[in-house]
Amino acid sequence: MLKIKVSILLAILLFSVSLYGQQDGSVLEKRVTIVQENQTLSNILNQLSWQAGVFFSYDASIVDAEKKYSIEAADKSLFTVLNELFDKQHFIFSERENQIIISENTENQSEKPDTIPVKYFFLSGKIIDNKKGEAIPYTSVSLFNRPIGTITNIDGEFLLKIHPEYIRDTVVISCMGFEQIKLPAYKILDEDLFVMKPFSIRIREIKVTATTPQQLLEKIRANLEKNYSNNPRLMTAFYRETLKQDKNYVNVSEAIIEILKSPYTNNYRDDLVRLLKGRRSPDVQPFQWLNFKLQGGPFTITMLDVMKNTETFIAEDFEKYYKYNIKKVIWYNNYPAYVLEFKPTSDAVFPLYEGEMYVHRETFAVLHAKFHINKDGLRKAESVMIKKKPRRVKARPTDVNYEVNYRQFNGKWHLANAKASVKIKVRSRRDNVNSEYHSVSDLLVTNIKPTEIRRFTRTESISQNDIFVELINEYDGKFWENYNIIKPDEDLINAIKNISASE
Repeated sequence: MLKIKVSILLAILLFSVSLYGQQDGSVLEKRVTIVQENQTLSNILNQLSWQAGVFFSYDASIVDAEKKYSIEAADKSLFTVLNELFDKQHFIFSERENQIIISENTENQSEKPDTIPVKYFFLSGKIIDNKKGEAIPYTSVSLFNRPIGTITNIDGEFLLKIHPEYIRDTVVISCMGFEQIKLPAYKILDEDLFVMKPFSIRIREIKVTATTPQQLLEKIRANLEKNYSNNPRLMTAFYRETLKQDKNYVNVSEAIIEILKSPYTNNYRDDLVRLLKGRRSPDVQPFQWLNFKLQGGPFTITMLDVMKNTETFIAEDFEKYYKYNIKKVIWYNNYPAYVLEFKPTSDAVFPLYEGEMYVHRETFAVLHAKFHINKDGLRKAESVMIKKKPRRVKARPTDVNYEVNYRQFNGKWHLANAKASVKIKVRSRRDNVNSEYHSVSDLLVTNIKPTEIRRFTRTESISQNDIFVELINEYDGKFWENYNIIKPDEDLINAIKNISASE
């Protein structure tokens, strides 16, 4: 049975939390400047205490406070400065209220009282390209070999929250067409700007064999079980939903959700979604003429996992309705990939997609897909996408675009992030209405772990019929705690300034 997911219109975009409330991150992130020559450790710590607004605690029997040091650091994180003073192999730093406790790095150090709250590190910055100095949007920022990460917003800015035990792990910054940046997580505490260099890499020589689009599609389907997880996974994800009427934001909502991802090889079991916490702003601008509601929200955008839900341009049953072409081979996030283009044939009687997939050249995993509905398909999709409208009102979709990316973890590929953008034109001559509604949805998977859970209860699950904004509470400035999010774009920040002003 055909699963047309053009009703993704109902899933939209949210805005990020931490810019409106005080970030409760680690005090070790604080930047300090210190120049001292041949001074006692006690004096140096006193200066750091004054600058950072914290106190230091340590055992005098293991720390020689009268030993003299020379140190020079300009606008560096407190974590970096302390690591220059103390051997990281023998000392560690922990926080309790406004104190930094310096202690020996012993094997039993992980056994800390549960009463001490963990202060996460908030790593942030902006990524630009070194030639034009322009922001690089939708760049992946993640911990190496861990399912923890985020992406940059349209302004190239990112915010990544990590547990203190990962502060020495490697962060990987990657984007198609640029050299990867790899650096220890704590180094990000000292920097605000990260410059990526464009590059082109010669793919290593291999034995060349003729590959047709049909053969490539067959290999994608044949390697599904090998490339994607055969076991249930519990994903934590950030979801943002925004709606514009013409140039004004009329809704901004966001949530942390859990996705119970069923095995990719099980086509008969849908993924389940439940809400952990969510918030919405009061209308940034009130609706004019018509109240526009979007259905499905977080549940619907998970349907963009084209490998789990086997979209039409991948499914064997619908292959005859598409024309395919292998455009070229590129280097995508350090993987060689075929670019497989597709577009519907002229005799298709239902709305189909036009776009391209990036297919790993050696494993045949789909790494990325970007697709849209063309003009002919938009006419056919109207009745599917628009559920209800007032009499005498004409409404039609004018632009529908989707994007999905996958990330590898433990040898398997998983959904990493998805994006949906839908524009609807609404007109009524009698009521003098002529308006465009633009919804944008973003889903970012921030963590993945094995699970024994087989289902969520019906009462806690979000369904395709739910109106997301009706499930969540009003705006809360101190909201996201240590959950990873996507930073809001500058225009979105400006649009909702009145929210923080009114709190």
